[in-house]
Amino acid sequence: MSYDRAKLEPLERLTIWPHRSLSPKGFAIVITLLAGLLSSIGIGFFLAGAWPVIGFLGLELLVVWSAFKLNYRAAKAHENIETTTEMLKVKHTDKYGNSAISEFPVDWLRVHLSPPVVPSISSRYQQRVMVSSHGVKTEIGAFLHPGEKAKLSGEIDGMIKRSRAARDNIA
Repeated sequence: MSYDRAKLEPLERLTIWPHRSLSPKGFAIVITLLAGLLSSIGIGFFLAGAWPVIGFLGLELLVVWSAFKLNYRAAKAHENIETTTEMLKVKHTDKYGNSAISEFPVDWLRVHLSPPVVPSISSRYQQRVMVSSHGVKTEIGAFLHPGEKAKLSGEIDGMIKRSRAARDNIA
């Protein structure tokens, strides 16, 4: 069996993931400050004779900690986009680590940004970046901020054009 190694090697790779503005170190600082604040409030209530309030303050800290942990788990979702001279491969990884791979030939591949203009914040429609070929579609970057989706669409379109150009140069 023979094959052209140049057609199988990735030309470009792009990894996208949801943005999180608070680093793990920042999370530790926020939780520490909140625990200190709630402890001082709890001591005040304890000295005033309302000691059951301490349990509710502890519960509040647990709820905030849990919300941050769920948010960080959701941030584990990412997508790897890779082009060769023949294919575009999209590997979707969800927050649990489960992966699904979509592959498309670059010859007939199209990138759609729908709707083409960013909808208003109050709109119930969200902008989507779709790649399609021969009736098969997949969405890329569903977890991204609306302002990033137009840039992503342009970047993927550029990757596809460079892939086609590289193939034409090899042939």
